[in-house]
Formats: sequence, C-alpha cells, structure tokens
Amino acid sequence: MRSRKRNRASGFTLIELLVVVIIIGILAAIALPNFIGAQDKAREASVKANMRTAQIAAESFATDSAGTYPATESDNGYKSYFPGGSSDQTGTTAGNMPVNPFKGSPDPLVQAPISSTIAAARTAGGSLGAPGAVGYKAVPDAQGNNTSYGVMGGNKSGNALSGTTAGTFLVLSNQ
Repeated sequence: MRSRKRNRASGFTLIELLVVVIIIGILAAIALPNFIGAQDKAREASVKANMRTAQIAAESFATDSAGTYPATESDNGYKSYFPGGSSDQTGTTAGNMPVNPFKGSPDPLVQAPISSTIAAARTAGGSLGAPGAVGYKAVPDAQGNNTSYGVMGGNKSGNALSGTTAGTFLVLSNQ
C-alpha cells in the first residue's frame, strides 16, 4: 500500500502535462510569426547587398569606359566586373552572379522596370518578375549616351523593394 502512494506522488497528472503542452503551444504561436518576419527582413537585406554588388560593377565598368555605363544587364563586359570576373570590357571571364536569397542559387540580372528617369522609377516601382531578383537598366541622356543607370531589387513577391519614404521604391543610381 505504501509503494502505491509513493508512485502517485512522484509522477505528473495528465492535467499537469496538458497545461505544460498548451503553454508551450502558446509560446510557439507567439514566436513563430516573429521568426518568419525576421527571415523576410534578412532576405531583403541580402537582396540589397546584391543590388550594391550590381551598382559597384556598373561603376567599375563606367570608370574603365570614360563614364559610360553598360547598355544592358546582359552585357558580357558588365558581367565581367562582378566578383570573380576578369574586370575588363571584353567579357572574357564573367563574374559570379549574386545568389538569390529566396532561391538559394545564383540568378542572372533582369531588366529593371525603369521607364524614363530614376526619379520616376522611385515613385512608380514595378515588378522584377521573381522574388529576390536584381534588375539593372541604363538610362541614356538626350544624346543617347548611357550616362546614368538604375538598380532595383525584388521583395518576396517579386515587386520592387520599398524606399525609406512612404510610396517610394529603392533605386540605386548615380543620380
């Protein structure tokens, strides 16, 4: 008889276990959305870093070509200025394209949704077609010379990343 009393006193009841499981479930329900939000912010930060890499490649290209920026995102000379490339306009060795944080693999650049000016692009935004995509577009001057450019990045929906001011979009450029 005594051993039976001792066993009952040393274990947990079903109610106690259920209360613990419910408390753990409530804590998980609170923490999970915060964790997912932090992952999205980290991916967007990675897209911004990829945009910066594209910007540096465009600036390096322009430095070697008397201030003229690459005509398109698929220009082999432009691609050679990415990390690991030959850094020459012949494009003999293309550099490594940035890794898309939403896919986990390198992505080629896309054409940025910039219609006429950088200022217009900052208010118009647009879709880059895929989550985490990085877009580049040369913006010619009145004489048709590529004296400006814009780099945009996509969020988890593939739309342009928002700027710091409400209703604006992040565009890296020389303007």
